[in-house]
Amino acid sequence: MPWLYYQESAKTVLADISITTNYEFPHTKLGLMASVFRLDGSFVGYRQVTGGLLQLCKNSDKFMDAAYVFGTTYQHKVSKIIL
Repeated sequence: MPWLYYQESAKTVLADISITTNYEFPHTKLGLMASVFRLDGSFVGYRQVTGGLLQLCKNSDKFMDAAYVFGTTYQHKVSKIIL
């Protein structure tokens, strides 16, 4: 998920009480789906993105699926590429 950027300073945004609605989704996993196509362009179907479908660097399923928990900051870097 992309970060949100504000024109004001973080202190100003956090202190703003003009929006009174509060959204909470503790430990809610986002159900994202991807369309799957063959190299010739024919449609195969839909797949859930869990299990490392979109990550280029593999790790445990639990680690990779953490990217889809609402409100989670997720970062995964490659330190060594093996061909």
